[in-house]
Amino acid sequence: MAAKQPVTILVPFCYRAVDYSTTENLLCTYEGIPVEKVIFSYLEEGESLLEYFYRLKEVVIDNDVDVVLALSDMATLVQSALVREFPSRLEGPSVESSFLAFHKVYTRQCLDPDTDPSTHGVLDLDSKTLLEDADVLFKRLKLPAFAKVPCGDASLGVWKISSSGQLTDVLGAVGRLNEMHYSQNEHISSAAFMRDFLQKVLDVNHYPMVLRDTITVEPYIDAPAKVCVEGCVYNKEILHWAISDSLHWPGRDIPFRGSSMPSTLSDTIQRRLWGGFDKVVGRMVDHGFNNQFVHVEYFILADGQIKLIEVNARMSPNLSGLYAACLSGRVQLQVLLGLCCGVRPALPAPTGRAAFNLPLQVHDNYTGKVRDMVNLSEVEILKGDSGIKFIWLMSLDDEFLPCNTLFANLWTYGTTPDDAKKKYREVTRRLVKKPEHLKFNFLN
Repeated sequence: MAAKQPVTILVPFCYRAVDYSTTENLLCTYEGIPVEKVIFSYLEEGESLLEYFYRLKEVVIDNDVDVVLALSDMATLVQSALVREFPSRLEGPSVESSFLAFHKVYTRQCLDPDTDPSTHGVLDLDSKTLLEDADVLFKRLKLPAFAKVPCGDASLGVWKISSSGQLTDVLGAVGRLNEMHYSQNEHISSAAFMRDFLQKVLDVNHYPMVLRDTITVEPYIDAPAKVCVEGCVYNKEILHWAISDSLHWPGRDIPFRGSSMPSTLSDTIQRRLWGGFDKVVGRMVDHGFNNQFVHVEYFILADGQIKLIEVNARMSPNLSGLYAACLSGRVQLQVLLGLCCGVRPALPAPTGRAAFNLPLQVHDNYTGKVRDMVNLSEVEILKGDSGIKFIWLMSLDDEFLPCNTLFANLWTYGTTPDDAKKKYREVTRRLVKKPEHLKFNFLN
């Protein structure tokens, strides 16, 4: 049932560069759930995850918070811990289920129904025999391979290793990322940042690698296609939402970025994907996952078989911008609010429209400020264009860093996929001053 009394909503791990007025308006206009207040919370510079958690506990108590909305991986971990602290007040997943989706070491071990343990490995970066361990692992797995930090998102912290000699460069890059605080690099979470929090909320004896900085190593898959499969869990019931296609950039080590809808996959492959999704999410439900969205990514191999890439215990903001045009019913943010208030969502249907999304990102070696890349006069003009959606991810005066290269998100819409793509090219030409420095340049 929807809330009868006005609710207070807490949204943790917000980005300071993002204008949340639209988010607040969507939450406050959900018919049937009156909203008293929406609190957008930001991590402070130098603050550990445990310190932030304690601060959020005080926010919940002082403001009589009824709903915690988690919109990112890290936020879901904190939401889960708050749900455990206030079980009669808050709805959401268990800490363990959120953790298993978040930490790639244990996602592969505990949630993947089709994995062969012998084809995956973990390197402890604090091991005194790291290079020897890596040599043994590479001989077993064969190269090339994917190397991934266990707690990263936005496709950052992922490398292709084609020779053992490349490992030194990868380890150096991982070390530089782990030395940064989460507030400086909001896409990579080091063990130092999370350790005290996880020791408090999780049985770390059962999951010992959470206390170490590690990388996972697994076979490199040169798949022709990648997709995102998304659904949600309501009172332990798995509900299907949508499948979207990822954009393919052939020849790159990490060859997928961006999304489009509707999916062009055959009905047979889509049924196979939903079957795999149900297996993965079913395992999460067994560990206490509930009342939250799930975002699962798969490779589609040339023979039509599917391979799990990763699991995220939350909705995808990028895909939400596609769903708003391509799917009927409430926007996903309102559906999430309903899940936290005991409302079973109505499943969406296709609208017949098309949508395209590709975040704006510079190359890792590009230096300068965000404002150097953007035609500000065009930003103001484009605000009135109903065929696009645009969100800042960095402030205009922020400096680009190797670990901080995503500066904005852009969605475009049309009656057909070609219309949406044409619109994206048009808007990018007007918006970006130096498109040659875009890491994924759709103008080419």
